[in-house]
Amino acid sequence: MPRAEAVKLVADLLKLQDPDKAHTLLTRLLISLIILFAGPVYMLFFGVLAAVAIYLVGVELMGLDLRWMYAPIVIATLFGLKDAASLLADYWRNYGHG
Repeated sequence: MPRAEAVKLVADLLKLQDPDKAHTLLTRLLISLIILFAGPVYMLFFGVLAAVAIYLVGVELMGLDLRWMYAPIVIATLFGLKDAASLLADYWRNYGHG
């Protein structure tokens, strides 16, 4: 699961930091990149599962246009980006200041 791996990676990275000092710019950028990558990938997994369900039920059984299959992927990616942006703002606002 990408989110669990991202949390472990961030925890390992933060073990190297002194808890009494502010995070370095490099640490903040690395954690930000991990957050921006893990959120959309995690949600994209569920979008692909929904796309498969729409393909099997909607396209094959009900004869819908194939473009309907892309809707859950786009929606899941947007929700993943929204979640990542929220987590990123929370990290930059509340953590790593020493």
